[in-house]
Amino acid sequence: MPNSKGTSYFYAIFGITLVLFVLGVSAVLVFEAKRISTGVKENLIVEVVLKDDVTLSKISSLQTRIQGKPYTKGTKFISKEEAAKILQKDLGENFLDILGYNPLYASFSLNLYEKYANKDSFDFVKTDLASFAEVKQVNVQANVLESLDKDVRSGTFVILIIAGSLLVFAISLIFNTIRLVMFSNRFTIKTQQLFGATRWFIIKPFLGRSIWNGFVSGVTACLLMAAVIAYIDHTLPDLGLQGDLVTFGALFGVVILFGILISFLSTLTAVLRYLRLKVEDLY
Repeated sequence: MPNSKGTSYFYAIFGITLVLFVLGVSAVLVFEAKRISTGVKENLIVEVVLKDDVTLSKISSLQTRIQGKPYTKGTKFISKEEAAKILQKDLGENFLDILGYNPLYASFSLNLYEKYANKDSFDFVKTDLASFAEVKQVNVQANVLESLDKDVRSGTFVILIIAGSLLVFAISLIFNTIRLVMFSNRFTIKTQQLFGATRWFIIKPFLGRSIWNGFVSGVTACLLMAAVIAYIDHTLPDLGLQGDLVTFGALFGVVILFGILISFLSTLTAVLRYLRLKVEDLY
């Protein structure tokens, strides 16, 4: 019987660990998709093209005013000469020698905060920037952002559907595993009950063990997740996963608490069920 109990507890810990690992990895994927989306949005360029007759003093004043806008995360001034050098590098030839003059305009490259980097806010930002007398036109990469939002929403939806399906299946598996653990203890439970033991006296050791099992499962799942994160970070260092330690620390804490909660509720439900059984129902 001790071996049977030990095996049952092992399967209970294994089942909970599996659930927590799958949910944890799903949460990491959702968090990282959100973080990458935010990074891409805040790196999208809004080009503010300036008129040719704008003086350097007006340019400096305009940059200060634009930088003070609530939607502006950062600005970079690109002069006509710098714009020509950039285009010359992209083309691989000196187009100035062919044209005989520089047809490009000075401009500002703006990065927006994430909450303004969306299709609905672009019209407002574009109109607001175009209202400055020094501005000739405003160019926004709206199509890139729209495609990005669509991909992120689709990916997040798929991840949540898969995680939700696995959660339902895994919780069912955990409950059945815990029931097997309780089944191996059914005579102990009923004997204590027949000898007048209180319900709390009978339940307490099982709940204590369930909390320990949940804690062990949570820690094990976190260690597995940390190994996966470290591997991905080593393989794809550009993602910078380990740079988000605060988020992952909070996630690991939630995973451990969730493991304890699942184990506790599953055990409590199973024990109460066996306390309600009659002696003849134990066979």
